[in-house]
Amino acid sequence: MDRITIIGMGVVGASLGLALKEINLKKTEVVAYTPAKDISNSLKKLAAFDVVEQNFQQAVSGAQLVIIDASIEDTRNYLQTVGPHLSDHAVVTDLGNSKKLCSTWASEYLPSNVHYIAGRPIFKNKPSSIEEASADLFKNAYYCIATTGKPDDNSIKTLTGLTEAIGSKPYYLDVDEHDSYAAAMEQLPVIMSTAFVNATTGSDAWLEMHKTAGDTFNNQSSIINQDPVDLETQTLTLSQPLIHWIDKTIMSLHKIRQELDAGSDELLESFINAWEQRARWETDSIKTESSSVELPSAGMSMTSALLGDKLAQRLTRLGDEEKRNSWRYPRDR
Repeated sequence: MDRITIIGMGVVGASLGLALKEINLKKTEVVAYTPAKDISNSLKKLAAFDVVEQNFQQAVSGAQLVIIDASIEDTRNYLQTVGPHLSDHAVVTDLGNSKKLCSTWASEYLPSNVHYIAGRPIFKNKPSSIEEASADLFKNAYYCIATTGKPDDNSIKTLTGLTEAIGSKPYYLDVDEHDSYAAAMEQLPVIMSTAFVNATTGSDAWLEMHKTAGDTFNNQSSIINQDPVDLETQTLTLSQPLIHWIDKTIMSLHKIRQELDAGSDELLESFINAWEQRARWETDSIKTESSSVELPSAGMSMTSALLGDKLAQRLTRLGDEEKRNSWRYPRDR
């Protein structure tokens, strides 16, 4: 019998266990490893795994595929210790943000008969707890498969097969590309939130201004409502590409400052461009420049929120044809 082991265990690993259970792999045992008793109990209640193990060696022994769902420090520790327990030509992958660093560790720690391939699924809405884990989390999600040097063909085939089996879309790139994108999409918002909170709360006016801090402040600052040590570690592992994106952001902020100072019409264009780009991302329409692709207008999005998508679509058909069929913001309104 083949064996897949997921070690570390967060909501992504738990959801992956459910997804593997749903596809009903024949002659394959799916094992979860966690040293934490409370997480072990939650996983047993979830009934996503054939075995939930608290003994590391027993969990990984003879596994053909190991998936690490852990912090960057724990991922390093697992890469150091897992190799000797695996079968020949086993594949090891992880779910973290920093692929170049993990690839370096893997080449240093794993024996030559065990192969590493970097992977990371991308979710637009990720649950916050194991109790909310879902097999549907992976469906239609992009799954990064990042390579370095001359990758092992079997590793790529193994991770690609897993990705497609759980309903995700493989996205191939090298580790430097991945880390640059992760720095922009994952860690730059952390830096922006940190700067925003420090700028406002460091003001002499904060003693009074805090009384006006409402949902916008809450939304913008919630991203840093995590352990600061974890945030520092995650940020430092992507420091070089992150510096590039911070510089790009400073340039963008400077441009907006100039537009504000001049009272320029270009300020509206900045807002419109941001609105359009987010709308294209939200509907997965970035890959096409065609104006025939339907994206929700601002009014459509609001109507959907209030009345539901189907009714919103009916009502939108009564509106202006040109606005309905274009992703572009209706500048002439």
